[in-house]
Amino acid sequence: MLDGLGVHVHFTKSATVDVKRRLAVSMAVARATAFHIRRRVLGGDTATAPRPYHGPFPPIISKRSGRPRKHFYNISPAYAARLGIEGHTRWASSAAFHRHVGVRPGTAHVTGGMWKGLQVRNYGSEGALIEFARSSLGAESVQSVIRKHVKGQYQLTRSKRGKLQAKRVLEVSRDKEGKAKYKEKPKKVLNSAKAGRVFKSTKIGLLQPTPAETSAQLAAVADVSGVMVAATFGSDREEPGPGLQGDRRLFALIRREIGRQ
Repeated sequence: MLDGLGVHVHFTKSATVDVKRRLAVSMAVARATAFHIRRRVLGGDTATAPRPYHGPFPPIISKRSGRPRKHFYNISPAYAARLGIEGHTRWASSAAFHRHVGVRPGTAHVTGGMWKGLQVRNYGSEGALIEFARSSLGAESVQSVIRKHVKGQYQLTRSKRGKLQAKRVLEVSRDKEGKAKYKEKPKKVLNSAKAGRVFKSTKIGLLQPTPAETSAQLAAVADVSGVMVAATFGSDREEPGPGLQGDRRLFALIRREIGRQ
């Protein structure tokens, strides 16, 4: 389910009504934080400085001939077509590819598919977490070959528990000319795996909050709790000063989201 901030909100099947009620504030904080971090990162402001994309790879020495062989950065034909560069699947380096398609370092925004999977979900009954869910087209998205069962043929294998089992034999499906058939849609890549590759190549934790954002989370929750205490006991409440609010934009956003509960 998409909320008003354009962030997917998901509760596990085991989450009861009481769990959802208990986690209302946590989910509100997570929703606001997810929206804020996405806006910040896509604007080119990351929590830590990104490492540049890989430049030209050093040549690989062939074990057979002993000669140097060039190492390229390759993307799938489907990915190239989505980006409007159909046919251009081989690049001198990752840096050359990302520079050509206009990707700002650290944003990880090529087609936008990964960021569309941004999700907030409950972590059991303990709290809420922000993650990249679902899957989308990626550089490794290729069309899978179609396989079919061979009638009457079985292969004996063992299960994970070591028991013998009979599995039907599969073979590649072919057309009248003998060419292998492929599925129309290319296989998608998990968005969580994409985020992992971004961290591996640029050392950027895309969902990492800044110290100011962490301060805003704490200040906003404390402020809302202060309102409840003041209303209950009829005491005066002091508005937290700007220096205690951390990231003021996130502070205001969290207060608004909690107020919607």
